[in-house]
Amino acid sequence: MVILRVLLIAFNVVVVTYLIYRLFIVIQEPMKGWKKTLVLIAGLLLLFAPFSMFFNIFQPNFQYFMIYPIAIVLFLYLIRETK
Repeated sequence: MVILRVLLIAFNVVVVTYLIYRLFIVIQEPMKGWKKTLVLIAGLLLLFAPFSMFFNIFQPNFQYFMIYPIAIVLFLYLIRETK
């Protein structure tokens, strides 16, 4: 269980760092206002998920491990399509 917790923390650190990096790139790119707003809101929601887990707002479960990586992939696809 300890190894799983360490892997979860490492995964979240990598994801949060990459999301913050991509959000800064989106802020600098010229695009329509509503698209930029949509991307920023989606990115911030994805950033709040790991933090809420660490602050014990919700416990990590099987759905988290299945839905969160898919949400990250869809977010990255959304960023790619807005260029």
